[in-house]
Amino acid sequence: MLKKIFKVVGIVLGAGLLLVVSFVVWKLASYERDFTGVRLPNIHASQDPAVIAQGEYLVHSVAHCSACHGPASVVTHHQLPSNLQDMRGGYALRAGPFGTFYPSNITSDRETGIGAVSDGQLARVIRHGVGRNGRYAAFMGLVVGNMADEDLTAIISYLRTLPAIRNAVPDDEWGIVAKLISANFNPHPNRPIHYVPAGALSRERGEYLATGPAACSGCHTPTDPMNGFAPTGPLFSGEGHAEPDPTDSAYEFVVPNLTPDATGVMTGWDEDQFVARMRAGRVHAGSKMPWENFARMTENDLRSIYRYLHTLPATSHDVGTSRRHAG
Repeated sequence: MLKKIFKVVGIVLGAGLLLVVSFVVWKLASYERDFTGVRLPNIHASQDPAVIAQGEYLVHSVAHCSACHGPASVVTHHQLPSNLQDMRGGYALRAGPFGTFYPSNITSDRETGIGAVSDGQLARVIRHGVGRNGRYAAFMGLVVGNMADEDLTAIISYLRTLPAIRNAVPDDEWGIVAKLISANFNPHPNRPIHYVPAGALSRERGEYLATGPAACSGCHTPTDPMNGFAPTGPLFSGEGHAEPDPTDSAYEFVVPNLTPDATGVMTGWDEDQFVARMRAGRVHAGSKMPWENFARMTENDLRSIYRYLHTLPATSHDVGTSRRHAG
């Protein structure tokens, strides 16, 4: 009788183990899901010099593409390439158990760049986070802000002017954590947001930039990294997860609260001080904020962002000093 009981228990445990292993294998494979069904946006590059100039401003300032897609040797040190048209990519963005991601070559080279990629495919990866191969592009899906068709067209129009540079970039290397939670990573269902063109200084322009192409809200809003980085708190109230300073393991960074509350980093700053801080650029070498790009933004755009941030509901969320001793 005892042997029969052990046999039954063994069968149950074996079946349970098989289910667990099958589930883990399925989860590890799910990151390769096919999203080619996501429609290509109806975006076409323009040869209008004004549109191309608008794209250049977005790529190297607002949307900060060159903070990641420049040469690896330059991006590693948080610099912009001396030749802004050198967007060969290849920088290794190491995210621990989430994996290592490599911003691609976005010059016009047909073999290693985007020369053979259609306008629609480029628009899809920027807006929805779906790569040319139909797979989820984690890097683009998590760090790129939404934008209006006008700005998306301008960016692609400018990228089409970049001279070809041959530079083969490795494929992203998804870590085990990213693979296990990959079911939570899905293409953005983004529709083009309301466009507020550059020019006049306005709160509306600031909102468009901060919640759109500049992607400020993506970093300064609390999120859950284990749930596809879904928002878990009020907009711009600060990210509570501390990350180590890559230049000094004794320190860590936390993304500050930008709402007009006493716990916010901007407490006491007037508009001129905000612009001066953005123009001053990087203070701590390990900060992940693209200071070099944002310092290039026009004064009206910076002032518009300030005016928008000061209309947000004040949210009490003290995340501590932005750079502090680890722990």
